[in-house]
Amino acid sequence: MYRLGRRYSLGRNRQYAYVYRRGKSFPGHRMVLIYLKARELKVGFSVSSKVGNAVTRNRLRRRMKEDFRLLRPGLRPGKYIFVARTAAAAAEPAAMGREMHALLKRAGLFELSGGDS
Repeated sequence: MYRLGRRYSLGRNRQYAYVYRRGKSFPGHRMVLIYLKARELKVGFSVSSKVGNAVTRNRLRRRMKEDFRLLRPGLRPGKYIFVARTAAAAAEPAAMGREMHALLKRAGLFELSGGDS
């Protein structure tokens, strides 16, 4: 498992707020994708304290980061935020990955060349 890297991190709260305000939302059962068109690829992950304790939240965040890392090569540039819902805490890791792929596909965010399997 490789790290996603700081260069892809959305960073500060101001950037999250901007994407929440201007971005387009794509809801799913276990997570919500918020996307905003941009020149470079940046991503953020949000897991509310409603989802579970710190261990649960950090585990979910790590899983989402890994799923995104695997899908990243085929994605269009832009600012992405993935917000975990309470159903995500009980979900299988593979189900989370499938849902992330489905949300990205539904939003039409895969490049035409690949990643659209």
